[in-house]
Amino acid sequence: MNNKKEITPHSLSAWLAFMRPSTFWIAATPVLVGSSFALALNGKFNFWTFLFTLFGAILIQAMSNMVNDYAYNVRKAENGTRVGLPRATSEGWISMSSAKKAISFTILLCALFGILLVIIGGIPIALIAILSIICGYCYMGGPKPIAYTCLGEFLVLLFYGLFAVGGSYWLQTHSFNIIVLVPGLSLGLLGAAVLFVNNYRDLDHDKSVGRHTLVAVCGRKVSEALYMFMIFLPFVFIGWLVPLNHNCWPFLFVLLVLPRASMLPQYLKKYPQERITEVMLKTIKLELLFGFLLTLGAIAVAFLSWPPEILNASIFNSPF
Repeated sequence: MNNKKEITPHSLSAWLAFMRPSTFWIAATPVLVGSSFALALNGKFNFWTFLFTLFGAILIQAMSNMVNDYAYNVRKAENGTRVGLPRATSEGWISMSSAKKAISFTILLCALFGILLVIIGGIPIALIAILSIICGYCYMGGPKPIAYTCLGEFLVLLFYGLFAVGGSYWLQTHSFNIIVLVPGLSLGLLGAAVLFVNNYRDLDHDKSVGRHTLVAVCGRKVSEALYMFMIFLPFVFIGWLVPLNHNCWPFLFVLLVLPRASMLPQYLKKYPQERITEVMLKTIKLELLFGFLLTLGAIAVAFLSWPPEILNASIFNSPF
């Protein structure tokens, strides 16, 4: 499959290729889930807090994507053997000077939204925001990029799972519930699986440029088994919630996408290298559907658990 197409430099298509909006769902889904769990477990939800959190998460994802594209070109790591989606700066669609300005502007926006969320959520959110911006930049930027190590999937699990879901829950409730670790870990694993497939596809190329990713360390056979665990364990974790409380049965809505999930490990094994990008996109869709169904389940749990008077509470009050 040829991923390249004719794109006019600095056109809308060029900027979209630079920002990769198809990956924004990886950042948005944990916010949806964390906020809906606040409604289910604590009876609290504020629309404006949700909106600010969502925009902040998407901005950090966009910044990370742009830094990855820019820094990859700076390091001259594109040697023609990679079969994944083309990089905008390497293809000449976005100039390096324009890319640098866009990254700086996005970092500024991230900082502004970070300040806003810190005002709402306090010190815990300040720590998460600072670490998110630093790690988003350092994934491919800086003298020792995280992308060149085997820590990438772990950081996705941490930031796009546990921190993102837990932080969204905290912003809504200013409290912590240990149950929130379950959806956090589940979405973190699915997000990590997206990166894992990306690195599986680029294994040969990554080795040639000195990237020691988790896939490179484990090899293809072990990686195929690890991917299967990343895909199926989230269903196990969510299923574990039901015996804790019979009102949690709507969380089992996620089982509707289990047939789709069951096909992905086979696709990873059977597809030729040039089609592995399809598996990555299918994994992103799985995370989106999983998160959407989990959100619906949380809303259903909220309605099953709420006393009638709470239904009349406003969700548009100012978070400040």
